[in-house]
Amino acid sequence: MPFDANTYKKYQFYTVSQIEPGFVHVTYTNPKTLNAYNDQNWRDFGEIFTRLDKEDDVQLILFTSGVPRSFSSGLNLKEAAGLLNKQGPREQVTKEVHKHILEFQDCIGAPYKISTPTIGILNGLNLGLALDISSGFSIRIAVADAQFSIAEVNIGIAADIGSLQRLPPLFNNKSALMQHALLGDRFDAQEALKLGFVSTVVPTIEDGIALAKTWGEKICDTPAWAIKGTKKHIQDILNGGTVEQGLKDIAEYNAFHIVNSKSKL
Repeated sequence: MPFDANTYKKYQFYTVSQIEPGFVHVTYTNPKTLNAYNDQNWRDFGEIFTRLDKEDDVQLILFTSGVPRSFSSGLNLKEAAGLLNKQGPREQVTKEVHKHILEFQDCIGAPYKISTPTIGILNGLNLGLALDISSGFSIRIAVADAQFSIAEVNIGIAADIGSLQRLPPLFNNKSALMQHALLGDRFDAQEALKLGFVSTVVPTIEDGIALAKTWGEKICDTPAWAIKGTKKHIQDILNGGTVEQGLKDIAEYNAFHIVNSKSKL
C-alpha cells in the first residue's frame, strides 16, 4: 500500500506528513511541557518510527519540534515521579524499574535501529532525553539557539536511555564528552558543531527544514536499498564491527541487490 499520513493521526502531539514521495516529516508539538515526554509520548515515538520503517515507499524521515523554544525539555518528571518513588518489595520494584527502562530504551532507540535514515533538526532546549533521541538520528542539524545538556546527573541518576552509549562515537573530543556528562552543564550549537555532534548550524528551524529538504531530494533520488544499506553498514562499524567483517557484509549485500533490484545501475 502507498504511504498514507492519515493512518498516523491517532498519535497525540505528533504530526506525520509527506514532503515528497519517499520523504516523511514527523513533528512533535507539546508546548505545555516544552516537548517533554511521558510514557505514552515515548511509546508513540517508537511506534511511529517502527511503522514508518516498514512502509515500502519511505526512504527518509525528518524529525522536528513544533515548539520554537524547545526540541525537548527531556523526561516529564512530574509524570515519572510515580516510577521514581515506587513502593514495594525491593527486588520486585527493581525488576519493574529494569523492565521499564528496557522498554524506554527500545522506543527511543527506534531511529537508530531502523534501516531508514533519519534527519533531526535540534532547536532551543535539548535537555536529557533530547540527546538520547537525537544521538539516534543519522544526520543532525542544529539551530543557532540550541542549548544541549546531558542533564540526568542533575537529578541524581546516570543517563540510561542511550546517550552514554551512542554519543562516544559521535564526539571527536572524549574529554569534553566526559566533562559535559559528569557536570550536566550546557553547551551551545557552535560547541556541538565543534565536537562533531551536528553537521551544521542554521539560523532558524525553517532554514533547517529547507536544508533537510534539499538533502532529502537527493537522498530520495537514490534506490532505497542503496540508502538503507549505506546507513546499516556505517552503523555496523560504529557499533564495534570490524573492517574485515564489514567488507564481507557489504559484498554480500551489494551482490544480492545489484542482481535482484529493479533499480539497475
